[in-house]
Order: sequence, then C-alpha cells, then structure tokens
Amino acid sequence: MLEARRVHKWYNTKKAKLHVLRGISINVQSGELIALLGASGAGKSTLLHILGGLDVPTQGEVLLNGQNLYTIRDTVRASLRNRNIGFVFQFYHLMPEFTALENVMLPGLIAGNGRAAVQDKALRLLSQVGLEKRKTHYPAELSGGEQQRVAIARALINDPGVLLCDEPTGNLDSKTGEKICGILAELHREKTCTIVIATHSERVAAISSRVLSINDGLLAEK
Repeated sequence: MLEARRVHKWYNTKKAKLHVLRGISINVQSGELIALLGASGAGKSTLLHILGGLDVPTQGEVLLNGQNLYTIRDTVRASLRNRNIGFVFQFYHLMPEFTALENVMLPGLIAGNGRAAVQDKALRLLSQVGLEKRKTHYPAELSGGEQQRVAIARALINDPGVLLCDEPTGNLDSKTGEKICGILAELHREKTCTIVIATHSERVAAISSRVLSINDGLLAEK
C-alpha cells in the first residue's frame, strides 16, 4: 500500500551536510498500525513527511498504491495526498480564523466535495471524537487535547487509506495523551485504517500492531 525504497535525505547547513535518512526501506501493509519510535532528531518526522508526499527525498522512491509520489507533478501529488493521506501533527496546525467544524470541513471542500455532504460528515467525525458540542468554537477557545481531536477529525474527512501522525501526544499531558491513544486505537479497529505514528512514547507503542525504531537515520524492527 505504502512503500519506501532505499530513501536517503540530506540537508545542507552552513556548518555541515546532514545525512538524516540513510537508505531506509519500509513496506506498510493495509490495515497496520505502526509505531515509529525514536529520539528527537532521529529522523522519524523527516521519514513521515517523505512517506506522505510533503518532503522530497534526496534519493530513493516512495510508492502509494504502486504510484511513485516523486515522479509526478507537484499538483498531482498534492491531489493524491489530499484524497489518500491524512495528517495529524504535534502542534495541530488548525486555521485560527475557522471554527472546529470549518477546520474539519476544509480538506473535503478542497477535494471538491459538496458542502452539505462535507458538513454532515464533519459533524459525524466531531461526534466520534467527542466534540459535537464544541463545533462552533475557534482553536483558541479549545484545549490542546480538544485541538488534537479536531485535527484527527480533519485528517479523516476524506476517508484516507493512510493516516500519518507526527508526535500526536507529544504536546499533551499524560492523561490527555492517553485519550488520544485511545481514539487512534479505536479508529484503527473500526475503520481498518492504516496508521503510522512517529513518536517517542512507549504508550503509543503499546497500542500498535508493529513497532519500528529509527536511530541515526537507520530503521530496525523491534
């Protein structure tokens, strides 16, 4: 479903050339829930962004359902990403001028779906993450955990085949982090959604069907 083949990533800085990913290969099967464990700076966020079509690898291939993401035009890749991949980030990245409901609706509207249908679906997703009563609130009026739940609902609005989560509990207290882990585990069970979570949390690893570790740009099965 989602495959990386011998992916390298270099970054040029004023002081040095950083080799962040060193020939990583990974095959993500449909329905898996994978935890990608690693310390800060290990390269897990970089790998997640490359898997999701957000960052171009220096070398190597990434295939989504057999389609190489980096041999197609940027506009085509953006469309594939919008319809097939959902993203959840550590710092939420909600639009501050939009309500919770409007934030969830946005990717569906960008995909060209009808407004009424998108709104109905967004309301169902907000209900699923326990925020139906907060739909008219703006991000600044929501707690960190509530914002993350809005971000999860937004990531699911287009029924993506793959959900990529970059430190989804990293900015939350332990109790709220447990709730987010529970939501992700439930989504995996109910939707058979393929989920890859970059994290340093053993709590996240505990809900996963497969755990990989990344260290010094190299990947290993735990």
